[in-house]
Amino acid sequence: MPPQEAVGVMQATKRAIARAKRRGDTEITPDDLLVGLLFAIGRFGIALIEPWAIDLAALEEPFTGPEPSGRKPKPAYTPATATIFDRAATLARQEGSSVEPIHLLAAYAEEEGGLMGSLKSTYGIADTEWRTALVRWGANGTHDGATGRVDDPSEQPSQQQDFLTPDEAAALLGVHTQTIRGYIRTAKLPAYRLAGERAIRIRREDLLGLFEPLTPEEAGFSGDKTT
Repeated sequence: MPPQEAVGVMQATKRAIARAKRRGDTEITPDDLLVGLLFAIGRFGIALIEPWAIDLAALEEPFTGPEPSGRKPKPAYTPATATIFDRAATLARQEGSSVEPIHLLAAYAEEEGGLMGSLKSTYGIADTEWRTALVRWGANGTHDGATGRVDDPSEQPSQQQDFLTPDEAAALLGVHTQTIRGYIRTAKLPAYRLAGERAIRIRREDLLGLFEPLTPEEAGFSGDKTT
């Protein structure tokens, strides 16, 4: 059984995908993910991140069109949504944790448009207030990942492993799995599968090939002086 914090993220992404499919869209937007997150942490129709009680009923989009017919392309995350995942992965790495709902919610702090912008306007939320509320929320143990779980080193990909799953590749690079899938989708990263199997595998050497050296200027060391 997956850990509780992972369940929260899965619930959020499932609702985000369902929301996109319901309107017949092939793109999962940051708004879709945010709605999924708020529903994943909510109870009795309210997502409580004190001092704000966010009414979940107001976030549901009315669906009045016909049900989509025929086989539709599988929805994919937009670049803006992938950016949210990347921000969350960075926050999680700073805590030595896997990505949890609280990291994804914190990644929305700097968003000014879309649903987050609307929530800021409706509830009077400022960036720092949002992050502070999430810190209190986590400290009080009121979110799925409040245990501060640190990934078990035994779960990390072996240094001798030539082929990695997308999750293992993401852990090795310190990014979200959706970032890896985005690299594959845009042909930036080759992927393989065994004949007759669905599981995707990535060669370690291809993954490491994503790295490229920086010049001192690009690395920000152009003005440094050594003694």
